[in-house]
Amino acid sequence: METPEPKLVQGGTVHGLFQIALKDRLSADGWEALREAGLDLSKPLLPTYPLSQWLRWQRIVLADVWPDLPEDEAWRQLGHTVMQGLLGTVLGRMLGVGVRALGPQFVLFQLNRGFRGADNYVTSQVKASAPGRVELWLSDINERPTYYAGVLESVLTLSGARSPRVAILHREGPSCTYLLEWEP
Repeated sequence: METPEPKLVQGGTVHGLFQIALKDRLSADGWEALREAGLDLSKPLLPTYPLSQWLRWQRIVLADVWPDLPEDEAWRQLGHTVMQGLLGTVLGRMLGVGVRALGPQFVLFQLNRGFRGADNYVTSQVKASAPGRVELWLSDINERPTYYAGVLESVLTLSGARSPRVAILHREGPSCTYLLEWEP
C-alpha cells in the first residue's frame, strides 16, 4: 500500500505571511507563541513546512491579531492577509502585474498553478456558468472555508474584478465549492 505524500506548505508562503504581511502586526506575545510553536524567524526558513505546523501558527495569528472578530471573519481576514504577504514577495509583485492584465476569468482557470506555489495538496476545478460567475471547487480546505473565501476574494480583486463576491455553496468531506461573482 502506498503511503500518501505529507501535506506541505511552501516556505515562500510562510515568508509572505510572517515576514511581510504580519511583520508589524503581531504582538510580542504572538511572536513568542509562534517561536514556541516552532516558527523561529531568527533562523533561515525551510523550503517547506508540515501543514499541521502551518495550521497551528494560523490559529496563533487569529488569537493575536483578530481576537474580537467572530472566528469565520477572522479566518476571512487571514485569507486576505496571506495574499497580501504573497504579493509582497518579489515573485508575487511580478505575478500581480500579470494577473491584473489577464482578468478574473483567465486567472481562476489557472489557480492550480497558483496553489502549487503555496502548498502541495490543494487542487481546484472551475466551471464558468455565465460572464462574471463561476463555481470553484477546492479539494482540501482543512476545515477553513472562510479562509479560502478570503483568499479567493483577494484573487478576484487582484485580477481586476469589479464588486467581487464569494459565497460558500456546499462542502463535502475535505472539499468545498464556492460561487464567485463579479461585474463583467
